[in-house]
Amino acid sequence: MRNENSGIVSACCFVIILLGVLAMSCASSPVVSAGNAEERYFAQAIRAIKINSTLVKKHFEPREAIVSGSGYAAVKDIVIKGTYQIDGSEISVSYYFSTALKDEKNRFTIPFFAEDPANGDSYIDVLFWTPSNEDAGLLLSFDDTFWDVWRRYFDLFDAYGAKVTFFVQGSLDSGVPSAEAADLKNFCAETLSRGHALGFHSVNHLNLPKVSRETFFSETIEAADVFSNEDIHFSAFAFPFGFSEPWMRVALSPFFPVTRGYGTNIRFYDTESGNDGYIISKAIDNIIYPDDTKFENDIGLILLAAKFTGHSIVPFTTHEISDAAQWGIKPKRLEYLLQTAKDLKLKFYTYSGLRERFSGNSEQLTKRKEQ
Repeated sequence: MRNENSGIVSACCFVIILLGVLAMSCASSPVVSAGNAEERYFAQAIRAIKINSTLVKKHFEPREAIVSGSGYAAVKDIVIKGTYQIDGSEISVSYYFSTALKDEKNRFTIPFFAEDPANGDSYIDVLFWTPSNEDAGLLLSFDDTFWDVWRRYFDLFDAYGAKVTFFVQGSLDSGVPSAEAADLKNFCAETLSRGHALGFHSVNHLNLPKVSRETFFSETIEAADVFSNEDIHFSAFAFPFGFSEPWMRVALSPFFPVTRGYGTNIRFYDTESGNDGYIISKAIDNIIYPDDTKFENDIGLILLAAKFTGHSIVPFTTHEISDAAQWGIKPKRLEYLLQTAKDLKLKFYTYSGLRERFSGNSEQLTKRKEQ
């Protein structure tokens, strides 16, 4: 997704031209609405697909990429499909969202291919879709010790109605210079007062699977207790380098409602199917995307995919906000991301209270907090 003029255009732009021609042909020859039951069912399904009915249930393929949490290695691997069930029959649809086009009114033209596997009927066309207010959203977070930089962008976040989570690294213990501890404490208070959320990222950013259990607990739970005594409470814990072991997530779960990993794959989390409290966030740092065009194309398509399903949340993580930092995001890229999310009417989620958003998990979270 580039801008209103260019829309979303992939190397397969020939496909959209072909589909457009076929769409005009289909428009001049409406889908059969009479005849046998199978034909009527198929015609009804096509109508539902073309109006983007909520009766058409969208999902990512292969489903294992979502269920297992492995995600997609690249944008080209993302596949969105849908199913429409009627009287025991199931009509399937494939959406070619990577060749979608956007006009100046923020309306998308999205090609699709529908088929009835039972009798071999198929249909190719485009649907017209305008983003509306749904649960799909963006989960944006920043890691490490860059709070002096982050606070400069509070006004930018406000301008886009964006709420984010800052995973701070450090300690309020007496072993830390008082000025640094005071600055960290002030940043935490300012973050919460601006409506953002806080997460913890350990004291010293160690590779936790490589340290002793005593060090693990001192770097995580014990250090967080010091913040808690200062009335600073963390909604999540982000593992340094994204590395963790299952026992660590279990050990932290009574103290942090959500734990977070970090990687380069693209992962979507479903507000309708729930989650076990562990999220792996996609890195969007400058070192991951050395090219601005690649960044815009990938981020635009990932956000579009999340929105088009209507119920997906995509997590992104970066560090500093800087043109020069390898482990950070350029200011213009950050603004592109925020503007694209706003245009798509994606909700901005934070890790604070995120568990309640996942169906079926709020009761479990409540019990955990009571322990």
